[in-house]
Amino acid sequence: MISSIVLFFLLKIIFFENSIYAQEKFEGMIVSINKEIITTYDLSQRIKLALKSLNLEDSISNRDSVRERMLELLILEKIKTIEAKKNNISHTEEELINFTSNIYNFSKDDFNGFKSFLEEEGFDIDILLEQMSSELLWKKFLQKTIASKIIISEQEIQDSFDERTKNKGKYEFDYSEVLFLNDSPKDWKNSKKKMEEFFKLLDKGISFESLSKKFNEVYTMESQTNRWVLEDNIENKTKESLQKMKPGEILSFQDTDGYKVVKLNKKRFYGSSNFKYSFLKLSAFDEEALKKIQKDDINCGMISKTLKDNVELIKFEKILFEEMNKTFRNNLEILDEGEMTSILKAETEFMRLKLCKKEVDNKSAVSKLDIEKKIYTQKFNQMASTLISNLRKNTNIKFFNK
Repeated sequence: MISSIVLFFLLKIIFFENSIYAQEKFEGMIVSINKEIITTYDLSQRIKLALKSLNLEDSISNRDSVRERMLELLILEKIKTIEAKKNNISHTEEELINFTSNIYNFSKDDFNGFKSFLEEEGFDIDILLEQMSSELLWKKFLQKTIASKIIISEQEIQDSFDERTKNKGKYEFDYSEVLFLNDSPKDWKNSKKKMEEFFKLLDKGISFESLSKKFNEVYTMESQTNRWVLEDNIENKTKESLQKMKPGEILSFQDTDGYKVVKLNKKRFYGSSNFKYSFLKLSAFDEEALKKIQKDDINCGMISKTLKDNVELIKFEKILFEEMNKTFRNNLEILDEGEMTSILKAETEFMRLKLCKKEVDNKSAVSKLDIEKKIYTQKFNQMASTLISNLRKNTNIKFFNK
């Protein structure tokens, strides 16, 4: 009799614990996407992962700040998975482990160690792998459906190559951007709200680069060479914003399908980075001492030394444009060989620069192969952006308790 009672209570405890675990894993439905369900547990785990990756405390206010972004990304992941599977795209377990190891920077042979680490930190490995699976399927889907449609003709490459040879005086920009898509056409309210949440996270001190990698709604293929883009190859609204910006500045504006946030990293005149400069620098604390020196008083065969009136001469040879400070770049770029600048004020001293030689650095010259890769990347990103935007608009999405 006693053993029967003990057994009854043991079974009850086990059932109770299992039901709590099941309830915790499910909790409640938030969204359905073509019959695929997102639960409160899914969202809670994704929020937890996001806060950990951004080094934010797992607090109520921080959870609130990323909640809408994480929900939108979960929706997009479901859409990506549905579309990929509809087109018979799949992956093996080994492919998923390899993909995850590349994203999270661990050895694929230590996958069990990675799982143990996540479990110790309180993360659900299944939720993370579901996210990785979605991105892997989408990547394979894009490669299959978009890559095969991108056609780049020899004439297109040649035209772009020729264009780059005549673009002196135009700007190139190194910039980052994040697009917040409208949930439906003309639904600017929600996309603006998502953008505002992005700025709140920026205000918490998280870098733009970290946020853009975590919260960008559009899959993009990174350039295989560098991030510099000629102004003629940037769509008008983005270019107009970049032209007004200073390096490090962040601006936002309304785009065709939502809001865009852009950060200007660097800008330069086209082709300037392909040159090496050899020059002389004269410096002194006495401005009058520099005024006495004429350009023919010094020559490029001289070596670094101290001249009369404590004027210091320093010789620089074959310095890349990008490696120089702003004062050097701005003044040397406009000189012809043999010319010298007027007197410049630099912090506690005065200086003059004489340009000895400006030569092309063939190692950094752009090849036709580089141009073809750039054209491919631009077309791929544009088509991927349009595809996910259209899928988001045309998918049957139902929100519960909203």
